[in-house]
Amino acid sequence: MVTSKDVWKLQSSKVIVHFDENSGQPIGDSGGLLGSWLGQLSNDVNLLPINYSNWRMVNIHTKRKAWDVIQSKFWFDDPTMRKGYVMSALGSRCKDVKLRLWKEHKRNDQLQTLQNRPNNVPEEQWEHFVHMRFTEKWKKMQERNTKNQKKHTMPHVCGRKSFSRKRNDITIRTEKTPCRAEFFIETRTKPDGSFVCEEAKTRAEALTTLLNQNSHGTSNVAATLDDEFAQVFGPERPGRVRCVGRGPTPSKLVRRCTATRQEVDNSEMVVILQTQVKELSNQVKGMSTFIQQIIGTSTNL
Repeated sequence: MVTSKDVWKLQSSKVIVHFDENSGQPIGDSGGLLGSWLGQLSNDVNLLPINYSNWRMVNIHTKRKAWDVIQSKFWFDDPTMRKGYVMSALGSRCKDVKLRLWKEHKRNDQLQTLQNRPNNVPEEQWEHFVHMRFTEKWKKMQERNTKNQKKHTMPHVCGRKSFSRKRNDITIRTEKTPCRAEFFIETRTKPDGSFVCEEAKTRAEALTTLLNQNSHGTSNVAATLDDEFAQVFGPERPGRVRCVGRGPTPSKLVRRCTATRQEVDNSEMVVILQTQVKELSNQVKGMSTFIQQIIGTSTNL
C-alpha cells in the first residue's frame, strides 16, 4: 500500500484521486492518502509561509506553486473542478500547523515567544507571526473561537477519516447513500452501541422517529435543506452544510437538490411509461390472438 512518504518519491507516476460525484469530495484510500500528504506539505514553511492572517489572503503565486507541487504527485480527472476543494483542504492543514507551532512555542510574553523560535521557521516569518498573535484583534478572535468550540458537545467517532470517506464506506456496506440523519447516528455511536454523550442520544432518538415517519424516495442523496437533520438541528448557516463535510454549501445543495428531484421525477416518469408500454403490448398480443381466431373461423367456414 502506498504511503504519504512514498508519494514524495514518485517520479514518473502519480496517485489517482477518486472523488464522489455528488459532493465533489475525495473518497477511498486515495482520498485519505491525499489528505495525509497535504498535512506533510503544509509543514514546508518555505513553500507555505506561516506569516499570514487569513488563507484567502495568501499570495496567489504561493498558492500556484503549491498547486503545481500537488499536481506533480496526484492526478485529478478535472483539475479545474478539484482545485477548489484541494486548496481549501491545504489551507486547513496550514492552519493546523500554525496552531501547533503556537501551542508548542508560545511563552508568557511576546519577547519570550520571539526568542523561542522553531528551528525550521525563518526569523522574519516568526517575528511577523508572533506580532500578529499578540494583537488585541487576534486575542478577541481567539476568545470567540474558544467560546464557539465549547458549543461542540457531540463529537463524532470518525477519527482522522473525513466525512466523505466515512459516508462512502457506509454506502459500500449498505448499498445506499446515508442521509444526514442516518450519518449523524452512525458517526455518534461508539463500537459498543452507546452514544458519545446524552445529547447525541437524544438527538439520535428524535432523528430515528422522523426517519420512521417519513417515507424516503429513490433520490439516494446525502442531504437536503428540509431533511430530518434540518428538522431536528435547525436550518443551515451560510458557507457550510453540517454533517456533510468540506465543500458543499447551502446554495450548492439547493441546486443539487433541484437537479436530483428532476432526476427522480424523470425516473418515475420512465417507470410509468414502461408500465404503459407493457400494458399496450399485452393489449396488442390479445388483439392479435383475437384476430387470428376470427381468421381461423372464417377459413373453416
